[in-house]
Amino acid sequence: MKSRQGTAGRYAKAIFSIAREGGNTEAPGRELEQFAAQLAASPELAAVLQRPWTKPSERQAVATEVAKRAGCGASVQKAIGLVASRGRMDHLPELVAAYRALVDDELGRVRAEVRTSVPFSADEKKQLSTRLGRALGKQVIVEETVDTSLLGGFIAQVGSLILDGSLDGQLARMRERLARG
Repeated sequence: MKSRQGTAGRYAKAIFSIAREGGNTEAPGRELEQFAAQLAASPELAAVLQRPWTKPSERQAVATEVAKRAGCGASVQKAIGLVASRGRMDHLPELVAAYRALVDDELGRVRAEVRTSVPFSADEKKQLSTRLGRALGKQVIVEETVDTSLLGGFIAQVGSLILDGSLDGQLARMRERLARG
């Protein structure tokens, strides 16, 4: 898994440096996400691009055409074609994540992965983003997932920082205090 992240990171850095020269680093990230969504919607296509017996030039041509139809720019089309020709399409999720991390770092943003017991309203999401942003000194993008195993509240993770505001966490801390006496 680490080797996949390393390889994907190198491709992401190359795309990022080309995008930085062009003056727009966010557009290629959206294009990569669109391409990944296109592949996720068509498992057959993803399988074709990952077959080792398909000629690299054919994988490259198919990937470039799919990227073109997904609305990707020329530089992203070429990068995706290169990734496909090298047989690395299985690295695409890591590539998208690595590219997003580079853009976020450049723009002073961080992503908070938030698990909630019930979905947040748009206002609650904005309030959480603002409070976390003030505490961290950066713009925070909240990525929410609903976890029905939580009794209530939320757990937010920003990098290695974990903020446990869940009912489960509160009960566990209370249990520890009672056990200590």
